[in-house]
Amino acid sequence: MAYLEAHPLCERCLAEGIITSAIDVHHKTPVESARTPMEMEDICYRVANLQALCIPCHIKVHQEARSHTKEAHKKREDDRLARWIAKHSKQENENKS
Repeated sequence: MAYLEAHPLCERCLAEGIITSAIDVHHKTPVESARTPMEMEDICYRVANLQALCIPCHIKVHQEARSHTKEAHKKREDDRLARWIAKHSKQENENKS
């Protein structure tokens, strides 16, 4: 909310000379790409990683990045599962030692 208060206009529209209210805050680097809680917090709150957007521009940004395709969603889920397995396998091995 603080970012939207400081940036009330869609930054993408504004770059094209169009005045539109910003509704969403977009993370340029996806939060899901973080590997640790600390990295996730940094990605979430780093001002340079944020962009105030209207809804149509937010949709366009994701379409352009192809981050909403079935393949991209499946890859994120597979990556998340692999990280979960690796984390818990490591903990299980440490507990056996």
